[in-house]
Amino acid sequence: MAIYLSNLRYLVSDMREKEIDLNEFEVQYQRYKFRCILDIGTSPYELLIGAIDTNWASVIYLKKGYEAEMADKDFYKLCDLLELKPGGGVFTSYMFLKYISNHAPHKCKRRIVDPMYLVRYRQHKIKDSDEPWKIYFKGWNNHVLDKKTARNFDKTEKLLGKRVADYCREHNISSIWSDKTSEKKKVTYPWPK
Repeated sequence: MAIYLSNLRYLVSDMREKEIDLNEFEVQYQRYKFRCILDIGTSPYELLIGAIDTNWASVIYLKKGYEAEMADKDFYKLCDLLELKPGGGVFTSYMFLKYISNHAPHKCKRRIVDPMYLVRYRQHKIKDSDEPWKIYFKGWNNHVLDKKTARNFDKTEKLLGKRVADYCREHNISSIWSDKTSEKKKVTYPWPK
């Protein structure tokens, strides 16, 4: 059953104004906290919802008018997690998504969304040539200096957003990743501060 998450329009408007593709917020529902990431650099927009410290996650595609729908398999797993009986007015995906929408902030944070939060949704979409097993951000390589050609724009877009990837394409910059947690660095944008 489709639902309109029209309350998200305020957040989207603020993200557009501040030129931010990805924004993260948390919502408490019963005893679980859910991390929500809104990505407006995709078409359609995506609302990524994951229960913190569990393996439940769902990708909600926001169509025209903020129309959304949760996949049945995700909904039934959510019911199991929350120990709720589906349907019959007791608990529906409509109720859950409406709750998320109603508790979304109207203003976005200027903080970078940690790519580690996006890995659970997008790692399987990263090409082998972009080394999907390397998930820890290490920094930026400005190829203007070494006269090489930048690569891995697709991975950059999946884990840091379209605006960041477009900047890298335009300025010949590659994101650098590692498979070792000890090499993980604080995420920054590739443009000057």
